[in-house]
Amino acid sequence: MIRLGIIAAPGPAKNITYKIKDELADNLKHSLLTDDEWEIDIIVDPLTGETEFSEKIFARTDEYFRDYGWDFLISITDLPLFYKDKTVVIDIDTSDGIAMISIPAFGWRPLKGKIQTAIINTLSIINKIYQGEDNIKDENSALNKMFTFSKLVFSKDFFEDSKTRHLLFHLNSKMGGAARLVTGMTFANNPYNMMQSLSGVTAIAFATGAFGIIFSTMWNLSYLFPTWRLAAISVLAIFGMLLWIIISHDLWESYKESGSRRITSLYNSTTLLTLFISLLFYYLLLYLLFLAAGIILLPPDFVAKTIQAEHIGVRFYLELAWFAASLTTVAGAIGAGFQDKQVIQESTYGYRQRMRYQENEEENDEL
Repeated sequence: MIRLGIIAAPGPAKNITYKIKDELADNLKHSLLTDDEWEIDIIVDPLTGETEFSEKIFARTDEYFRDYGWDFLISITDLPLFYKDKTVVIDIDTSDGIAMISIPAFGWRPLKGKIQTAIINTLSIINKIYQGEDNIKDENSALNKMFTFSKLVFSKDFFEDSKTRHLLFHLNSKMGGAARLVTGMTFANNPYNMMQSLSGVTAIAFATGAFGIIFSTMWNLSYLFPTWRLAAISVLAIFGMLLWIIISHDLWESYKESGSRRITSLYNSTTLLTLFISLLFYYLLLYLLFLAAGIILLPPDFVAKTIQAEHIGVRFYLELAWFAASLTTVAGAIGAGFQDKQVIQESTYGYRQRMRYQENEEENDEL
């Protein structure tokens, strides 16, 4: 029996790990050509998502490794990891064979298959290190195939602080790595969850707009406005609401809190993208609701007579819904200011990290 320990951070790392646990055991036996069965133990530990310094994570996982007597140990973190300003995907401590995999480095929606491939090839590399082999060409090729628009390279280095030797697989492009991290961290934020937290705002906006579309003023304006004006109004409404939510819920990270300009920039970029995607969902939902309401409530002949138009077709209803969604987004922004602040904040990376810091400090105080 070969025992593999996986230390996963709370959230996406934990969810993916539990989903692949049974399948991973079978694939490991097949891929590593061993007759032994694999037993996988999963432990969820906030530390693997609590600090940007991988040395602390390795120190904690090393304790687990000794205490549980596993044959292999991999930690799965939802944190961005770096090596000489390059985004790290896999970090292997060759001194004891413990490895760490960063989920955000895989980009938006890290598929279970990719995480399995990373774990299997990481274990294959560790096994070769144990046997004194240096040829990891096959494993590096398999890992590289997962990064279509980026090149994955590996480097060997000695970390003076921890007195350990590491084999690091990192993306060769700084820009490509940053883009993957932002999209991967946005996925971890789950924009859909933030959209759900805005459900009350959607109700306020729709109630406001539903009252407005029964009056001819909105009909006339949407009918007379050119497309560029309707587009400008929608852009201003969405970005205005985005800015208001950031300000009213203290979502913008400062350098003083994180202590790292790079981390601060990543967190703020992730918050912006998460909010933008959530608000697009919000806006689309409002648009569809107003489109349905307009078609049901407003007879075309009556509207044409009221606004003195020759003909009212599908385009009128499409533009009316567009205009109504934009106007009521402003009302929604006001309502967003009264939403539960913590619910919104929990959908951002920086807030969750601060909570993990606090939990870890409280645990240390109790010891």
